[in-house]
Order: sequence, then C-alpha cells, then structure tokens
Amino acid sequence: MDWLSITRAISYLLMPLPLALGMSLVGAILFCRRRSRIGLVCLLTGGFILWLSATPWVAATMARALESEYPPKRSENCTRVDAIVVLGGAVRAPLEGDPLPRMLRSSDRVWEAARLYRAGCAPIVFVAAGGDVEATETAGEATAISTLLHDLGVPESALRIDQRSRNTKENAREAWRGLSATGARRILLVTSAWHMRRAEREFVRVGFKVYPVAADYRSLDLVLGPRAWMPDAEALALSHLAVKEYLGWAYGSLLGSRD
Repeated sequence: MDWLSITRAISYLLMPLPLALGMSLVGAILFCRRRSRIGLVCLLTGGFILWLSATPWVAATMARALESEYPPKRSENCTRVDAIVVLGGAVRAPLEGDPLPRMLRSSDRVWEAARLYRAGCAPIVFVAAGGDVEATETAGEATAISTLLHDLGVPESALRIDQRSRNTKENAREAWRGLSATGARRILLVTSAWHMRRAEREFVRVGFKVYPVAADYRSLDLVLGPRAWMPDAEALALSHLAVKEYLGWAYGSLLGSRD
C-alpha cells in the first residue's frame, strides 16, 4: 500500500458518515461493557454528527464557503489562453455490457469545457482524469471524457489526455508534463466550484497561469424553511464532498509549508 492509499483511507475515516458510525460503534461497545456514561456520550456524539452533516442547510453552507470565490461565468466572455484543462470525476467509465460512459452530477465540467472550446477560448482541451481501469470497466475515465467532448464538438486533433494521475496534485503535474511540449502556460481550469480552490492551488504550484472556470455548483441548492433541517441523503453526500475538500486543502497546506 502506497502513501496515497494510506492518506485516502485516513481521510475516509474522517468523513461524516464513517466518523458518525465509528463513534456510535465505540459507544455501543462501551455501553455493553458497562461504561454507560462515556458510551452514551459517544452514541449521542455519533448521532449528532450524522444529523448535522445530513441537514441541507449545513451541507450547503459548507459548500458555499468553497464556491463563493468562483461565481458562474459565460463562456463567450472567456480569457483567450493556450489550453483548457478539465478535471475528472465527471463521468462513469463504460462498464462491461454498457458501451456508453454515463454522466455524473459533476459532468457540468465536461459541458463547460466543450462550451469554452466552441467559443474559441483555446485551441487545446487537456483531460486530466487518469486512466486506471477498474475490473468492471472497459476504459478509463480520461478516455470516456474525451469521447464525450468529441461528441460535443471538440475535434480529436484538439484533445490531449492524461492517463496516469490519481489525484488533483497528480492532475496538475501530468497536465504540465503533457502540455509542456506545446508551450502552453496560460490555462482555463475547469472543475466543480467546490473543488476549484484546491485545484487552482495545485496547478499554480506546478507553473501554470490559471484562469478558473467553475461548474457544478452545489450551494445553489440550499433549501430554506423547516426542510433545511430535515436530514436527507443528498445533503450527506454534499457534506462528504465539502469535508473532503477541507481536509485536502489542509493536507496540501501542510505539505506546502515543508517545501
């Protein structure tokens, strides 16, 4: 197991649902061992974490803090640059028995990249998504995204793909490596709004001049009124994304302070 796998496992345990279930499990064990007071505290803490992170108001508030720096932009008003770089996490790669890639909620990234290209914002679209193929998949996500971009009007001659990266830091490194031969230094970076702050930092670190173009806004879904405090699965998923971003930012800051 490499360092990336270890950090992913640790960060997963700190996500709202695993953390809440872990606290509750510890509480139940302590309660059964007649350490009822501390066991009850752990049970209640786990339940509170789960309820809080599954409420739409809390989830949208955390997402808004990440997205507020990157308001939506019209593609025709873009800055002309050397390349458009779109990150992965947007498409379910084709599965055995299903030859077509399936768009996820964050597939707005792909649409936005296609719009920018058609608006003449850059002559190259670089797909930074990696190429790992799972056992049930027939192609990697980078290939799937490039296929969709082609369907949306981006010619194959304009497409470049990264088939090696596994996270945002490696996305930036592989994009720099892949675009260096073209002399591209000024890029439009396309990713989800909640992911943009961390992505922009990594791409600036490797040497790019970055013009962020965000997509896939989640905080705009904020529910008002009593429903804002009624837990649901979508809010829990958004809290998971937000917490992951905050942890990734903190970890990246720690590594940066050691450079």
